[in-house]
Amino acid sequence: MSEMDRDATLLMMDESAYRRFRRVVKGLRAPKDSGEYRFAKFEATRMMSSWGLSVGICVLVVLLLAIFAVGQAMQKDSTVEVVMMTPETVKLDEIKEEIVQERMDSDVEISSDISVDSPVVSDTPVDVPAPKTDAAPVTTPIMTKSPLIIKGLPGTLSGRSAGGRAGALKAYGGTGAGEDAVLRALRWLKKNQDEDGSWSKVDPTDAPAMAGLALLCFLAHGETPSSAEFGATVEKAMKYIVSKQNAGGSFGGDYRHGICTYAIGEGFALTKIMALKDAMDKGIDVITKGQQPTGGYNYGYGKGDRWDLSVAGWQFQAMKAAKMAGCSHEDLEKAIELGISYLKKEAFSVQHGGFGYSGNPGRPGTSASSSMTGAGTLCLQLLGQANVPEVKAGVEYLRTGSPAAVWTPVEPDKADNKGHGSGKNPVYAWYYITQVKFQRGGKDWDEWNKSFLPMLVKAQEKDGHWAGGDHGGKVYTTTLCCLMLEVYYRYLPTYKQVEAVAETKPAATRSDDIVVDVR
Repeated sequence: MSEMDRDATLLMMDESAYRRFRRVVKGLRAPKDSGEYRFAKFEATRMMSSWGLSVGICVLVVLLLAIFAVGQAMQKDSTVEVVMMTPETVKLDEIKEEIVQERMDSDVEISSDISVDSPVVSDTPVDVPAPKTDAAPVTTPIMTKSPLIIKGLPGTLSGRSAGGRAGALKAYGGTGAGEDAVLRALRWLKKNQDEDGSWSKVDPTDAPAMAGLALLCFLAHGETPSSAEFGATVEKAMKYIVSKQNAGGSFGGDYRHGICTYAIGEGFALTKIMALKDAMDKGIDVITKGQQPTGGYNYGYGKGDRWDLSVAGWQFQAMKAAKMAGCSHEDLEKAIELGISYLKKEAFSVQHGGFGYSGNPGRPGTSASSSMTGAGTLCLQLLGQANVPEVKAGVEYLRTGSPAAVWTPVEPDKADNKGHGSGKNPVYAWYYITQVKFQRGGKDWDEWNKSFLPMLVKAQEKDGHWAGGDHGGKVYTTTLCCLMLEVYYRYLPTYKQVEAVAETKPAATRSDDIVVDVR
């Protein structure tokens, strides 16, 4: 290799092809007697050789592609879009849910009858005339975007995921037949929901209250607006209930308000939808302000010389849901403490060993019944007082005082097309008693479970509803029966809980959480 060839080769190794090409072009423009010109001519000759020509073509192609890419990038970058990420509020009707769903691989399959005669329970729940509601204008519900995290579910809601339900059914004596009955009930409710989110056509008893009971059934099964089969039904029910709340926070009435606040509180606990939090907080405000000085409640939130445990029961259940959802109302804790005191000192009758329907503030209870003993005992259990003497006495009272788990079919000639009639089945009492016995566990629960579960499964109509309850219509009876069959996973039993009134706070997001972006 000549000295010039060796120098040129070394130069090629040290320089990039692009820089060499530029040197050649520049050198060919230099004076012909200069070294730069001679080197450029030499390099040009080499490039025109077969090997050099190939390399040159490759370099040229690479250069052209590079120029094209740079041009495209410059063109693309000519328009810059800046997106400011700020909290956005949207109308409830404009919400779009983006879902990242977790598939649960747990499935359960199990299975299961009885009969006797049941007494009629006289303590009336919702059929008492409600006071006139405040006609204050209703504001349009607003929802703020927020992440929805359904975590395995923490605390007392841990059984509401698909896997949690399967495990709870197996652990506490549920059956495949019972869970099938729940699904048929939910599908009946879905099919019969009105376009506005209520069920007033199939059961005109009290539209907002019935919507609240129906929503509780879906939430108990872990259904939210992001659910595949029931999402639209849940969302419409939530919108309907929120739309019925007036500017002062009232849903109207006392039973109705307690039930709606209860449902909205559970809804917020499961979804973290901010419109629900606002409605829950306002609802709790009405409940705390309507409480009597000694802790009880009366019709129309009156503070006179009468208390009503049937009314109070729904207010306490609403408090439980709000506490569980993280409600920060400044008077909630005080209201819970007052409620506990009222249940122990006024609603409970030492003489009868159970809880009574009504009485006078500041005086010990003087009566007891099975339905109200169920209500009073459950409320103390839910408010973190599972082991107090009044609860133990209430459980003992229900061992012999519970209505027998026997379903009496409604008489066809006495029922109208809405499912009303002379129903004799004490579903209101059973609703409370079933939960009390489940929360107690042991022999009390095992014996009750063996009778009430097959009774309800057998009494269900083919289309999924129940008829013949002692109050209300089809939706009223169907929802209470459905809630009874969901008892296995609605709330963790008190003997399994480590918390009293305070609820377990959710931990940080894990990889197995279900995360939904509410838009």
